[in-house]
Amino acid sequence: MVRFSDIAGIRGKSLGDKPGPAGRPEEEKLWLSDTQALRVKGERVSRDLGLTESSNMEIVSLYEKFLERAMDIRERVRKDQSLSPSPILSDIHYLLENDLVDALYGYAMGGPHDHDEMMVHTVDVTFASLKIGKGLAYDTKRMLELGLAAFLENVGMYKIPENILNKIGRLEDFELTVIKNHPEVSSQILSRLGKRYQWLADVALQVHERTDGSGYPRGLKGEEISETASIIGLIDTYIAMIKKRPYRDKFVQTDAIKFILGETRGRFPSRILKTFLNHISLFPIGTLVKLNNKSVGRVLSTDKAQPLRPTVEILYDSLGQKQEKGEVVRLAENPLLYIVGGVNEKEIA
Repeated sequence: MVRFSDIAGIRGKSLGDKPGPAGRPEEEKLWLSDTQALRVKGERVSRDLGLTESSNMEIVSLYEKFLERAMDIRERVRKDQSLSPSPILSDIHYLLENDLVDALYGYAMGGPHDHDEMMVHTVDVTFASLKIGKGLAYDTKRMLELGLAAFLENVGMYKIPENILNKIGRLEDFELTVIKNHPEVSSQILSRLGKRYQWLADVALQVHERTDGSGYPRGLKGEEISETASIIGLIDTYIAMIKKRPYRDKFVQTDAIKFILGETRGRFPSRILKTFLNHISLFPIGTLVKLNNKSVGRVLSTDKAQPLRPTVEILYDSLGQKQEKGEVVRLAENPLLYIVGGVNEKEIA
């Protein structure tokens, strides 16, 4: 899988009917064990979000459906077959109409997915981008455009040989060049959709551009870059950092956000960074955190009014003993308890 560190110059740290897409390889189907794992995880996340059992099943089903859509798009791109935005727009419209953005984002961030990294990345970037769009008070039309662009902006990656995408060692210069050319390839693929969707091709070309001109492939600056592309570019960076890759461990979410707010200052519009911080939070849902009493917990929900004091489920007490049924602590209501930092999963394994 392509390295965030190679591209950004850093180093990693220690719903309705569900027809299956045509032409999807048999080995990529969501097997029963995969679906069961998704549902177990969905039950936990949905419980944290206060959803009913039926709502939980719908969230899991929707996530699966978007994974299947992503797999179908990849196969079509690899076979040079035509793409149709309509089914994707229909799915996004459904989740918008039913106010499911927050639930799907929470589910996506709630833990690891045992599926193809690139497919999971595509789906997670889509839901996280929609959460930012919601925070920016986008209307339905702009949300549909944002969701569709986030889902399709990476199609050029599907043309990159697997031996480059999955290489564990350092990329050679020519391999890095191939990867950095993917926005151009994405734009070319999406241009085939015609004039109606030319804006999609333009967004795909700009996702890796940065406000200060440090991005690629054109070195665009400021208002030369669409807001849609800047949102997806920021979220793409964030999701890539917090997910484990074959060549590195994932970043602790708090470290990833601190890096984005610090090291990438000036590379994204301040309006988007502010919304990112307010709605993604310094301690996003699913983050492992250590409290001042030495206990370790997982963030269940955040409080916009008090972003540094989320609701936490205690996983290990102050003596390091694992809790079978963790106590839920609302830090906003417990002034003596506070978060002292993030925790890497390896630290408590």
